[in-house]
Amino acid sequence: MNNRQFLITAMFFLLVITGYNQFVALPRARAAQQAAEAQLQQQNALQQQPAATLVSTDGTNISSLAATPAKPEELVTLDLPQAEVTFSSKGAGIKTFLFKDILGPVDLTPYTGEGYFATLPQVDFEETARTPDTITFTGNLAAGVQVEKKYQRISEGLYNLSLTISNHTAAPVKLADWQFNFGPGLATVKSELKDNERESKAVYLVQEQGKKNPTLETFTKNEKQPTLPWKWAGIENRYFLAVLIPQNWTPGKLTTEKIVIGKQKKFWGLSEGDLHGPRLQITVPGDVLQAGAAKTYDSKFYFGPKDYQLFQTPAYEPFRFERSIAFGFFGALGKIARNVLELFYKWTGNYGVAIIMITILLQLILCRFTVMQLKSAAQMKKIQPEVKRIQEKYKNDPASLQRETLALYQKYHVNPLMGCLPLLIQLPIFLALFNALRTSWALHGAKFVWWLTDLSAKDPYYILPILMGGVMFLQQRGNIPPGTDPAQAAMFKYMPLIFTLLFMNFPSGLVLYWLTNSLLTYAVQTLVNKKLVKVQ
Repeated sequence: MNNRQFLITAMFFLLVITGYNQFVALPRARAAQQAAEAQLQQQNALQQQPAATLVSTDGTNISSLAATPAKPEELVTLDLPQAEVTFSSKGAGIKTFLFKDILGPVDLTPYTGEGYFATLPQVDFEETARTPDTITFTGNLAAGVQVEKKYQRISEGLYNLSLTISNHTAAPVKLADWQFNFGPGLATVKSELKDNERESKAVYLVQEQGKKNPTLETFTKNEKQPTLPWKWAGIENRYFLAVLIPQNWTPGKLTTEKIVIGKQKKFWGLSEGDLHGPRLQITVPGDVLQAGAAKTYDSKFYFGPKDYQLFQTPAYEPFRFERSIAFGFFGALGKIARNVLELFYKWTGNYGVAIIMITILLQLILCRFTVMQLKSAAQMKKIQPEVKRIQEKYKNDPASLQRETLALYQKYHVNPLMGCLPLLIQLPIFLALFNALRTSWALHGAKFVWWLTDLSAKDPYYILPILMGGVMFLQQRGNIPPGTDPAQAAMFKYMPLIFTLLFMNFPSGLVLYWLTNSLLTYAVQTLVNKKLVKVQ
């Protein structure tokens, strides 16, 4: 394709993208936004209905006895060691959870809504007690029916949540179903915002019969209810978890939906689209309170980062929060890699150095297979001219082509499968380490050297990806056999460029691992090739 054809093709592609955005994508986005706004208005209207739909006694509506004008929303803040938590008087939910991150405060709940763990949002709550680690709210559900809601910090990220409904009337009171709310959406640190819409999910944990470990399930809008009792449920993304753990009550159904929570750039910034986030509600079944009786619903909840090391401590182990960390298909290997990484960090005090050490360790373990692979590649490269000659000679005789090729392999003691076998052995280990680094909260805010101050974020100057691409180019250049088909040779040449572009936005800890692995492999490759040359 000449320059003129390339320019015409590029302009045509740009026109198609622009036209699609203007006449298809943007109208769809506007329609979705209008539908979402209408849905939110309907939800708000339902939430503002009087408490008559929730409380009755002997078939008589008693909330009219306490009918008072709705009060404006008030916000109350409790400053805790891990977060600055702001509560709303409407439902006494967490309106803002400002996580005190090592790199600066992160608002995990920036989206419009009644807030996390909000209950009975039509009730006006007031703060009635506080200590450094607790805050208590009280509201009137109806005349003579009081609700008290108490939050208490237990330890890092773990809290008690107690809700007591008291019937001070002279007659039984029937309570309708009510809900604990999660969302909408769960934000994250800056380096993860691009992937957060995909990573944010409503989840629950169940223990399946016959399985040693509980299973984390994702819950979607039209999904059937869990068939087994769940231990906890809530919302997660790659780095954070917010879940409720019922203690002395049996939860009812779960309901969830993806709703529009904002706008974001799409198609490389050419257009703007809707940003969706999950909203989850956990139903608390209604009950009958006898005259003068009270009922307390105790729960625990976790709101904080997915810290694997923290989750392994005795205080957190019973909840099995580590099941929310995605180690991938080779999870057992990933956990081993994570533990070894933490061990090296204890020795060095630097996660960058620990990543280099674990990469060297893996290379030492797999060195034999790496040498086998490189020797096989070198020998295949050596006999490639003979293979090419046989292919040309017997191109119309498949049987003879196969026979002569096998004879050539036997003559030079070449086994083509030896080039693939080491890769198959190494692949699970590399994938396990890849996932372990990808999901490691410990790398967040971890410094390495100079410009690398956060190994969970991309390299701000793209130095590591470019170095990695350069090393891969040197590797590929030495592995292209003479006489290789031009199309295949071009693929080998451009692969380093593709990997460089792909790794540009990867966490720098991952790129450091891949760069170190590439350097070690290139060094072994150089030594093996020199040795083979001497033998020849």
